[in-house]
Amino acid sequence: MRKSRIGQMEIIGLVVIVILLTMGMLFMAMFALNEEPGTKVFTRKGLASSTMAALMKTTVHECGSYSLPQIEKHLIEDCAVNKGSLYYDYSCGGKNSCDYLEEKIPQLLNDTLGKWNKRYEFQTLLISSNQYILYVNSSRGNCQRRERDTSGEYFLPTGKGLVKSVLYICD
Repeated sequence: MRKSRIGQMEIIGLVVIVILLTMGMLFMAMFALNEEPGTKVFTRKGLASSTMAALMKTTVHECGSYSLPQIEKHLIEDCAVNKGSLYYDYSCGGKNSCDYLEEKIPQLLNDTLGKWNKRYEFQTLLISSNQYILYVNSSRGNCQRRERDTSGEYFLPTGKGLVKSVLYICD
């Protein structure tokens, strides 16, 4: 009788161990299959950062000069310095740099982020006067009241003060 009782205890112990191992594996599988929110945020932040870097370094062919101007280095600076005046250093497609960028930036962002059904917001602000030089929202709605990530701020010193550009991508 004593041997059978020990055998029963061993079997019960083995059953408990198997149940615990099964529950542990179920929890591991559950956590492995759930999408982590950190991954989504990291992907959105990386997309915002790389899109902004590419946008700022984009060269423009419609400006009719010998050297191809870049959006950030030449056109945004020209827009910031000359906004509201009659004279601009760059004329692109028959438009001054500000008017041209107001059309070109949404076109470029819609050709990439828009095709991927991403909402975005692009801002360029002249800090000294606290006024927006450029402000572009996606056609699918703005990012004001949504979870969003940023490209980080791009600063450009100009003759009129510091210009800050930023791209937000949201759900």
